[in-house]
Amino acid sequence: MNAEKLCKRFDTLNSDRQSFMSHWQDVAEYIFPRRADFNVEREAGDKRMTKIYDSTGIQGLELLAAGLHGMATNPASRWFALKTDNDQLNEDDSIREWLSTVEDIIFSRLHSPSSSITTHLHELYLDYAAFGTAVMFIGTAKEDNLLFQTRFLGECVIDENSEGRVDTVMRSFKMTVRQVMQQWGDKVSPDVRKLFNDDKWDDKVEILHAVFPREDRDPSRETPDNMPFASVYLEKKTKHVLHEGGFEEFPYAVPRWYKVAGEKYGRSPAMTALPDVKMLQEMTKTTLKAAQKIVDPPLMVPDEGQLGPVRTVPGGLNFYRDEQRLIYPLQTGANIPISLEMMQDLRNRILSTFFVDQLQMTGNADMTATEVMQRTEERMRLLGPILGRMEAELLGPIITRVYGILERSGELPEQPEQLDGVEWRVEYVSPIALAQRGQKVERAIQMLTIAGQMAAFDPNIMARFDSENFLPWIANEIGVDPDIILNDDEFAAKQQNMQMASMAGPAAAAADAFAKAGQGAKSFAEAGAVGSA
Repeated sequence: MNAEKLCKRFDTLNSDRQSFMSHWQDVAEYIFPRRADFNVEREAGDKRMTKIYDSTGIQGLELLAAGLHGMATNPASRWFALKTDNDQLNEDDSIREWLSTVEDIIFSRLHSPSSSITTHLHELYLDYAAFGTAVMFIGTAKEDNLLFQTRFLGECVIDENSEGRVDTVMRSFKMTVRQVMQQWGDKVSPDVRKLFNDDKWDDKVEILHAVFPREDRDPSRETPDNMPFASVYLEKKTKHVLHEGGFEEFPYAVPRWYKVAGEKYGRSPAMTALPDVKMLQEMTKTTLKAAQKIVDPPLMVPDEGQLGPVRTVPGGLNFYRDEQRLIYPLQTGANIPISLEMMQDLRNRILSTFFVDQLQMTGNADMTATEVMQRTEERMRLLGPILGRMEAELLGPIITRVYGILERSGELPEQPEQLDGVEWRVEYVSPIALAQRGQKVERAIQMLTIAGQMAAFDPNIMARFDSENFLPWIANEIGVDPDIILNDDEFAAKQQNMQMASMAGPAAAAADAFAKAGQGAKSFAEAGAVGSA
């Protein structure tokens, strides 16, 4: 790999995003202070809340991130399903069982304690909602554990292919000399080795990691330098290549909240709320000053021969000339209630921009269960537009990458022959995704309810329903685990057992009746014999 060419490309991509860097820094300082490191180098433990007087923006961001995590990738329930593009295969029992088994394995590995995806997904959602762009690396760690890491956006530059999909991520970060030697050993440059030999172990070395499509490769050779995506580590200062490898799938997920035509990086609700957040900070600061003046007002103090400038700070002393020689407070005329009302309006507007009013349930305590479900689905549908791009740029790449890793490691069951050459897709069964498909199920149930009412006049109406397939169809639409629904063979066997049991019941009753009748006849005969005697 040409290290100088890669460094030049990184510098070009980094130069193209400078306007975004200043915007991200502005957003971070007011809404996400923990990430305010785009244009400023801070020391560890540095104060980051110096511009914050009201935390509404921070709370709105955290609530939105938590809501997305709970409703799109809840670790307590399966949020995805695997389907094929062939509907007939999807109805095949063996195919459904194989897909369900694969889903179970992927979900268990995703949310195992060793993968830490839950922690990094929450960090990603914070970046996603704050800056409109987030970067997550999906790979493997020691002992074949899955590795998920949310990268700091300030370290990464991205590029798109002709279809608008992100296929290039270049990350510039720093490591200590000791860490570089531990990672690459004899492959380091002479400059780094000299620093190590001089005991300058804690000096920083800037490393560039570039992942991009490999144009020239031999697909027949399954070697790291022939993978579809190249992976190159190099020392940026010396342009010395440390390692060249590759990936079978693109190892990064780079979701964008929404895009403006011609831009590579996304824009976020935090950017929309930024003017209101800034205004709220200034209003809070001014209101606090006004409240201080009311509680501890500046005083007017008489003076014999000298006048000074008016001091309007709390507790300030202003000297004046007057015959009465009285000390009295300076009236500022501040109207605190109006300020509080305006500030509350700003808070509501900020929280609404972060969809907090849709994430939190509001209503009467007397609502029925049906009404609660309907309102919940309505809120989920309003959040539906967020899900489309997130599925394409975050959830889909995660499942595809994990599937490839597990398949190559031999952890997935052997694929049925019917699926050879068949494309499969990922369907999402999170609460948000199900709410989008809920109308289809609601219409079917509503039609069934109406038909049930009409059956009182015409019993033949219910015969138009395919009762055997209706329940499996609903289970498939709402994402119910297929293991709890009997397949065709199991259902037929159960029906046969029930039929045999129903036939055995009357036979047993008849046998019991005959036995009782025989016992009665015997008793009657014995009684007759005694009477004749």
